[in-house]
Amino acid sequence: MNILLISPSYYPQANSSYFPLGLAYISAYIKTQGHTVKGLNLNNMNIGERSLQLINVLKTGKVDLIGISGLTISFNEIDKLIKEIRDVLADIPIVLGGGITAVEGELMMNILRPDYAVVGEGEFIFTRLLNAIENNIDTRKIAGIWCWDEGHPVYTGEGESPKHLDELPLPDLDSFGINEHIQLQGEHGQYSHHLTRVDVGRSFPISASRSCPFKCTFCHHAGMGDYKKHNIVKVVDQIESYINRWGVTSFSIYDELFSANKARVVEFCRLLKERNLNIKWFCQLRMDQINLPMLQMMRETGCNYISFGIESGSDTVLDSMKKKITRQIITDAVKIVREAKIGIQGNFLFGDPAETEETIWESLQFQEDNQLYFCDWSAVIPYAGTPIYNNAVKNGLIEDREMFMRSLCNISGYLYNSQINMTQMSDEKYKDWYMVLRELNDENHRKRCAKVISGSILSRWKSDVTVSCPCCHHQQTLVFDFPFEQDEKGPILNGPVGVQGINIFCSECGRKMHLKAMDVPHMRIVYDKFQKAIDAIKNNNDKAIVIPSLDRFATTFLDDIHIDNETVDDVYDTRGFRKEKIFLGKATKIIDENSLELFDGKILVILPWVEYKKVLEVLSEKGVKPMSIVCWNEFFI
Repeated sequence: MNILLISPSYYPQANSSYFPLGLAYISAYIKTQGHTVKGLNLNNMNIGERSLQLINVLKTGKVDLIGISGLTISFNEIDKLIKEIRDVLADIPIVLGGGITAVEGELMMNILRPDYAVVGEGEFIFTRLLNAIENNIDTRKIAGIWCWDEGHPVYTGEGESPKHLDELPLPDLDSFGINEHIQLQGEHGQYSHHLTRVDVGRSFPISASRSCPFKCTFCHHAGMGDYKKHNIVKVVDQIESYINRWGVTSFSIYDELFSANKARVVEFCRLLKERNLNIKWFCQLRMDQINLPMLQMMRETGCNYISFGIESGSDTVLDSMKKKITRQIITDAVKIVREAKIGIQGNFLFGDPAETEETIWESLQFQEDNQLYFCDWSAVIPYAGTPIYNNAVKNGLIEDREMFMRSLCNISGYLYNSQINMTQMSDEKYKDWYMVLRELNDENHRKRCAKVISGSILSRWKSDVTVSCPCCHHQQTLVFDFPFEQDEKGPILNGPVGVQGINIFCSECGRKMHLKAMDVPHMRIVYDKFQKAIDAIKNNNDKAIVIPSLDRFATTFLDDIHIDNETVDDVYDTRGFRKEKIFLGKATKIIDENSLELFDGKILVILPWVEYKKVLEVLSEKGVKPMSIVCWNEFFI
């Protein structure tokens, strides 16, 4: 059969943040069974190209069946894809796979309406399904799928998964645009607000194991079954072959848990050293499965960054999450990881059912004591399939499961508008804490700022900056466009453009440091111009209406831009949860039809804002004419 396999994207722009390794393994296996495969990795395209590419393949290529794989956060995107496919080829069989099929299967079938869904690791199950379809065999006899029986979705029971990963062929990377994935990355470094590194170039995805043997309450392994591993020799063989073919020297091990024991990591390092493979590599490990000699071996063989699940500084919360670690284990681990000069990636999770104001304060003190300033606070999200999701449904916190799953497809919108409060705190108290913790992330970053040694402007939105690490004084030079969010026209304006600073990795000591946006040479010009416009209001003894009432970026933005409270007439926002919140000495008011008229003839100051264009358009439509407008976002035009 001629199979089209599609990997949805979770971002509007072409990106290299994710490569569909799981789908590449499926493709490789079904090819060995005589099928042909066309891969469509939508991550490699901008949002405007995706539908055109899909329709072109459907109309011009020979396609007998379509497979789509994704997580539950791709629910809306998969819904859209299926409808687009049906508009072109109404009767073509569509099979879903990936994490989205492993939970809420009946709901998924009834809403998305695929013909079939494969549950679990798909190599064997999908192949048997293809064989049944091709030979007109009753698909209800194929274990491991959802199918239809007289108009009702039915699950056929658990299917067979590969017992030995090394028996599977290597992933079919070419069909999913591995070359495009590599080219989308920066050639001389990796640049982002979260972590900028100039010690690595383009990174290559690799899998060394599947699933995870631990059962944290907020985690679901998406139908991946038991924890199983590739032979570590095979993993190193794979790395060596990728170096020879693609010339890459940096590898991201995609595993949920690279190793559940130290011996496997040590063997991996030994093989890298024996073969003299000069690479950089990144992985995820548990903090109770490390020691200093192992970490030193990792550092010597190119690992200078590890992701750990920290989650909380409270033993009460860690126990509730079933993390199987304690705050003392985390403290000890942080010390030896830093001694080995390896970077730490981790988060604190807010909102476990056991969370209280006391446990939050406990975690905040723990974060400060261990100087975990770059381990950001995030919210616990009850993803479908997790124990906390099941409890939330049971306790009536999630009433409409479809709407909840759709809301998670826009994580930012969910976090600000429809978070599920699983704690005993009031919803208002819970929301207030979330806002405080999100803002605290940016404040914490500034506790360890890079020292700027020199810098120069290379073009309007590009500079070079030489910085010194505040921990070890190692110097490095960065050359980059900023803001990072740009298209062919320049900075993308619909957001807090130019406000977020840059967290930089020190390749010498493994610690992060923060470069303020205003310390980037070409950005200093923008900050100075905006400050000058704000100062003019005060110097003319005028007052201004300010929108919006900043939350997350309030402290850091007002640390760089001074706005005298005496010059503020009123503060407005469109978001209901900001009502009455104090900002710049004023209680926030909500913008509505009546309040717009109050802007007429007044000075309007618009701070960094996603909705700035919308408000300007509404003012124009209503014929409201402020005396003048000072708009942060438009300083980037």
